Amino acid sequence: MLCTQPSTSQCLALFAPDALKPYLENVWLGIPDDDSAALAGETIRIPLSSLVDHRAALLDAMTELYGGDPDLHARALLSQWSKYYFGLAAPAGVVAARLLRRNLDMSPARTQLVLRAGMPAALYFAENALHPPAGDPALRYAGLLDHLHAVIDMLASMARIAPRVLWSNAGNLLDYVLEQTTTKPPDDDAAWLFAPIGPDGEPNPLRMPLRDMKPRSVLLPSPFRARRVCCVRYEIPGETQLCASCPLLLTMSDDDLALQDAIHR
Repeated sequence: MLCTQPSTSQCLALFAPDALKPYLENVWLGIPDDDSAALAGETIRIPLSSLVDHRAALLDAMTELYGGDPDLHARALLSQWSKYYFGLAAPAGVVAARLLRRNLDMSPARTQLVLRAGMPAALYFAENALHPPAGDPALRYAGLLDHLHAVIDMLASMARIAPRVLWSNAGNLLDYVLEQTTTKPPDDDAAWLFAPIGPDGEPNPLRMPLRDMKPRSVLLPSPFRARRVCCVRYEIPGETQLCASCPLLLTMSDDDLALQDAIHR
């Protein structure tokens, strides 16, 4: 379902720069008029707050894509699923907070997720989810941060996965989204979002999700943009190619690095 289709609801891609429009073509304020026609076969719309009830569907989707066993490799598989989900949620929160200067109510109780064969296909926020404009980033990003806390708690409860892995997945995508939403004059949203201490005064789970590192090997670019925490995709049998920003690349021998696609990107 694309933004070009007529609807009384608003598609968030309309407010996004070109680089982010593909992420937001299926993210809406309100439910599109023809949503019911699209829900067929293995496609369902659920309250996001009920995500834990669909654990089996999420794992089935990931084993279809990556292989592995849904019991033995649940944490690595759900980590990969979270990347697809954050691809919908993170750009929505940042476009609202940074470009529109407004907080987006992303609370799971007021948000609906479309699952297509277990994959996140669309996200619907309430029609009135955009709050009035605000200058304070703590107000503008409150909905996004509350959303991440809630979704990460739900995913972590489905498998023995450390929340910091999921926060790293979210932070990795947020780093990219912020690069695509630069403002004039420049703001300090990225520094605020990735600060060591969060707005609640506690250590920030999003703190510096990527770091510029000096690699040991000349096969890696210098500086090497490395994630702080690995997404554990390597735990899935057959997944030998690491992400381009995987910190494990910094520990590999030249022979092993030569086998990685990452050095050619």
